[in-house]
Amino acid sequence: MNTVVISGGGSGIGRAVAQRQVRDGAHVTIVGRRAAPLEQVQSELGDERVDIAVADVSSVAGVTSVAEQLEASGAACAGVVAAAGGVSPQPDGVTGMDAVRGQWQACFESNVLTAVLLIEALHPALERGGGRVVLLSSVAALRGSGGGPYAAMKAALHGFMYDLARGVGSFGGTANVIAPGFVPDTEFWSDRLTDDSRAERASQTLTGREGTPGEVASLIAWLLGPDGGWVTGQILSPNGGVVLGR
Repeated sequence: MNTVVISGGGSGIGRAVAQRQVRDGAHVTIVGRRAAPLEQVQSELGDERVDIAVADVSSVAGVTSVAEQLEASGAACAGVVAAAGGVSPQPDGVTGMDAVRGQWQACFESNVLTAVLLIEALHPALERGGGRVVLLSSVAALRGSGGGPYAAMKAALHGFMYDLARGVGSFGGTANVIAPGFVPDTEFWSDRLTDDSRAERASQTLTGREGTPGEVASLIAWLLGPDGGWVTGQILSPNGGVVLGR
């Protein structure tokens, strides 16, 4: 059996990727820190198509448990979609330079280590499956985020992907980055938008509207599917034209 491992698979874009993969006939292993959202996705999509792994993929223990679960199942890894991450909150009770360091360290662990550690832990399974890797970045990595560490951490994934693409190409695998624009129906934007700010962000696009998790998932599905095998080492940004191609 081959499986697609999706971190952050219990919500937002990760969840939409799981739904699309199952709809296309694939088996998925969804990974996240909270059991309840993963179990809900599994219930919706079916036990025979979805395995769950409750793990913190910013930790060595977490990614090791995912790799061991995959190894025990005998599954090869057809792909990894690293969709875990987000904006890190300001550390409580910390001020000054300690607060700056703490916020940047937390954002590094959430957005960079979650991808790097998971892919490194699953590398043998990826090699067995000729697997494909998709890293979830952000349009912020292409234009900045207005302050803080988020844009820089997402941009770090781009350099990681370039080297990764060279490595996985040796066994027929691919590696790419998806850098979505404004997709508000995710936990990333939870409690951060008003009706006015949501409309204003949507109006910045050339298409005049926001994106959906399903639209991002459809592009990832193409990269993971039979027609995507010659696209590697690329940054693809579905953003409605808010940042133009380079």
